[in-house]
Amino acid sequence: MSTLYLIRHAQASFGRENYDRLSETGWNQARIAASHLHKLNHAFDALYSGTQTRHEETLAAYIEGFSPPGKALPPVHKTDAFNEYDSENILKTLIPKVIRKEPAFETDVRHMMADRRTFQKVYERIMRLWISTRGPVYNLETWETYSNRVAEGLFQLMADQGSGKTVAVFTSGGPIAVCVQKALALSDEKALELTWQIMNASVTRLKYSGDRLMLAGFNDVTHLEIHQKSDLITFR
Repeated sequence: MSTLYLIRHAQASFGRENYDRLSETGWNQARIAASHLHKLNHAFDALYSGTQTRHEETLAAYIEGFSPPGKALPPVHKTDAFNEYDSENILKTLIPKVIRKEPAFETDVRHMMADRRTFQKVYERIMRLWISTRGPVYNLETWETYSNRVAEGLFQLMADQGSGKTVAVFTSGGPIAVCVQKALALSDEKALELTWQIMNASVTRLKYSGDRLMLAGFNDVTHLEIHQKSDLITFR
């Protein structure tokens, strides 16, 4: 039996020109999560990461704090299998399609970057449209293609690492949701809903044996909560 730790990246730079970088709060979260993982005293057999900057920076915080005496840093594998879906492109492509059918929707779109609730309302509407669309839409990666990519990366990791291993993956909410979906046989709609619940710098645990996959823990942020600072609990 092996254990897989899925660590969602710390807070990125929401609303900034380049979202794909950790914010100041994000770096603080990443270092707290890294300290937590080190205190667990797990000897990870391998570290995996998506190739997006927010994944790599969250992993960098873990590597920076790695100092167990007499132990070498485990091998690091970076792969786009654990990258997030391109939500920016999905929004830009599908929002105009909705507005053409429902002109009143444009009001929410105009205010989405100034109000987080409005953003989530628009975001959920467009993401649900995306996953329900069958077949290609313009230049978008479909949900089916996306989830298959993540699943292939997951099962390749399981095959490569084998039994009796402890592995960490630094990734995003979407890939974590797909991994949980495979463990629990969830619908696409339920998997999508999970992505909105997964907090920054959270830890989700899966157990696997052969091709069997089981959920052992989900969306844990106790390591952030014990600091009793509300700004450490974030979703974007």
